[in-house]
Amino acid sequence: MIIDTLKNAHKYYGLNSGLEKAFNFLKTADLENIAPGSYEVDGQKVVALIQEYTTMDDPPWESHNYHIDVQYLISGVEKIGYHPVNGMKPTQPYNVKDDYDLLEKVDGDYLTLKDDIIMILFPEDGHLPRLVADVPMPVKKVVIKVLI
Repeated sequence: MIIDTLKNAHKYYGLNSGLEKAFNFLKTADLENIAPGSYEVDGQKVVALIQEYTTMDDPPWESHNYHIDVQYLISGVEKIGYHPVNGMKPTQPYNVKDDYDLLEKVDGDYLTLKDDIIMILFPEDGHLPRLVADVPMPVKKVVIKVLI
């Protein structure tokens, strides 16, 4: 897991060729006005998911086997939990089509995602997005899926 600001994103381009494309999308897209949905940035190798939802008290933990997640809030505030996936147990069969495992609840570490913060999550990073920060609130978020 990496936590930084978007202005420092260039430091991570060498980790995976898709990350540069992902960060260029974040820097150049009209995020305030983009509609919710799926946007191909580099075919199916890099896909931006624009999401709108209200944060929750008890969202599920998740992980991915074949994608890096780049998470960035456009508006609102949410907490995201982190815990190494090693030792976490799935709560249902792995979803092959959408590349995710839902995982058992654990005591993790938490970060507040807001302002210009980016979070890069790798397959070994269990994470708990959509968590309420203080009170449930609507958020608009980009999750960019980068194929490994």
